[in-house]
Amino acid sequence: MKNSLMGLAGMKIRAGDGLQELGHPEMLSTPVFYFAQPGDQIRLLDSKFKFNVATYEPEIEDRWIYTYDYAPEESWTIYRQDLNGDTYRQDDYIFSECVYFRICLRKMDGTEFKNDEDINQILSFEREQPYLYEMKPWLKKEVERVSERVMNLHEEGELSFLLLADSHYTVNGTWDDTSAAIQKLHQKLNVDGIIHLGDFTDGMTTREVSRYYVEKILSDLRKCDVPVWATLGNHDTNYFKNNPEPFSLKEQCELYLGRDEPRYAVDFADQRLRFIFLDSFDPNEALRYGYSAPCIQWVKEQLVSIPEEWQVIIFSHVAPMGRLQYWAKEMRGEEELMEILHEHSSKIIAFINGHNHGDLIDNIEGFPILSILNSKCEAFTEYKSPGFVTPHRKLEDSSQEAFDVMVVNTRKRQIRFVRFGAGNDKIILDGKAEWL
Repeated sequence: MKNSLMGLAGMKIRAGDGLQELGHPEMLSTPVFYFAQPGDQIRLLDSKFKFNVATYEPEIEDRWIYTYDYAPEESWTIYRQDLNGDTYRQDDYIFSECVYFRICLRKMDGTEFKNDEDINQILSFEREQPYLYEMKPWLKKEVERVSERVMNLHEEGELSFLLLADSHYTVNGTWDDTSAAIQKLHQKLNVDGIIHLGDFTDGMTTREVSRYYVEKILSDLRKCDVPVWATLGNHDTNYFKNNPEPFSLKEQCELYLGRDEPRYAVDFADQRLRFIFLDSFDPNEALRYGYSAPCIQWVKEQLVSIPEEWQVIIFSHVAPMGRLQYWAKEMRGEEELMEILHEHSSKIIAFINGHNHGDLIDNIEGFPILSILNSKCEAFTEYKSPGFVTPHRKLEDSSQEAFDVMVVNTRKRQIRFVRFGAGNDKIILDGKAEWL
């Protein structure tokens, strides 16, 4: 079974640390990490080239989970130091164990690549057997627990959604488990949609690689065949750690939202309910976090235009106030936004955001504000404002995962949050949020 590869001319894989480096026109390499199983092989199709293979152990260091630290090139792997100038070859490369790998190509005559060469015409990656994901017993058990709890709570006329935040896709990370759990839950619950509160990746790779990872996440979520709605996160700009290849706002809207604008509304007429999705980050502003004047005006129009008997849930990556996040004590447009939200607080069931990598309930503003824990298996306790809860996380355990089944009952003005994995359930009832 032949698998398509992504190649980038002018990039090499460094022998010392296995990381990529641009500025080498005599090389063409794969910027994406691929997974191989025993018996898989790489075959050279064109004798005018030679290739080298760097392999990476699928092992995860604790620091990526328990400290505020992002793995280089978004990869939770360990380079095996098996690439050097003497290991180029033209014969088949056959894998004997499960590893991640990247390939580096050169021309036999030493000339430069012209940027129009197709790596898939030069060599092929062939699988002995198709990769089949197998759901772990502990994950199946958590699916059963959560689905049973939701079904026992469910009432006629309610809407249910799967809600996740900050997936931060990582090679050899936990996304495959998260995706499988979401798909299995949907099979049991038949949810009405999926909501992602932003930060799909770390935003540290090239535009092509980030796009590749984002499209994988969205493709996995869309397998449920229900609407997928998202907000733009700060990392979704692809700017993190001075990344020289950021996405424009237009590109973000097209990639993550499938829309022309960064903010939008979704109505559920039968329930007299409106979802409002906001944008809350601009790397080009002095105050990067916050809400622009056009965004605030649009929110006002949305809240003014709906009938009095309708209710609203607002979703954003970032909280509406600086006191509810660590990274920016002063936020753009905070006073103006909060003035409007206070004026229409009777219509707002909740304001729900991600970004903080912790759970929080805030009832001070006249409507509940909730921060949702990150779905990526990561649990650092530093860089958190007072009141945030950071549950312990552990690989190969239900606490590895963290997302919610959100059940909305507009008749009761109620939202139940049933937590899958780490953390506790929550409820909003009559304008107040509480832990369960």
